[in-house]
Amino acid sequence: MMESNMLEISIGIYIAIGILLVSIGPVAENISKEIDRARGTPLSNAFMERDQPSERKLLLARITITIGFILLWIVFIWGILKDHWNIKVTRQRVKERSKGLWFSYMGGHGTVSCKGCDHTEDVTSFIHGTNSSSSGFQCQGCGKFASIRSGGPGKANEYEDSLVCKCGGSLERKKVLFCPQCKSEDLSYRTLYIT
Repeated sequence: MMESNMLEISIGIYIAIGILLVSIGPVAENISKEIDRARGTPLSNAFMERDQPSERKLLLARITITIGFILLWIVFIWGILKDHWNIKVTRQRVKERSKGLWFSYMGGHGTVSCKGCDHTEDVTSFIHGTNSSSSGFQCQGCGKFASIRSGGPGKANEYEDSLVCKCGGSLERKKVLFCPQCKSEDLSYRTLYIT
């Protein structure tokens, strides 16, 4: 008798967790996205030469997915949480990358200007010729900008051994640029030429 009650309680808790998961959070978002994807847009429906599914079919699909998830949530939850975490991390990276000036968003050769102390300096982001290229770097210690030349097809990364500044700091291309004088990240870039 007691084992029967424990089983009923366990099933009740399992179903309650499933209902809670489909009601809030990333699972509810995923179900809504899937239904919207099934609904399509006028353009996607025209491209696929199909009529938009009826709201009745979409409601039936939503109920089926919801019940299926409530019954099998333990199978799907880790994948959904992993996807949600990856989206959150990607959004954070995009937010971080949207602040400041980065070599990857600059082109050619130009002038970097600090909005804080008015320091200006010519900087090479990336230029190339027929047999070589030059890439810009910044020392993470002293802030000095450097242009390092590499030698043509198949040798694009031959400079990687020399990514140390004279001051001993590391030369980086994949970090936000900062003013060598005041260390501010509030910079602007004006392209002078691109090759």
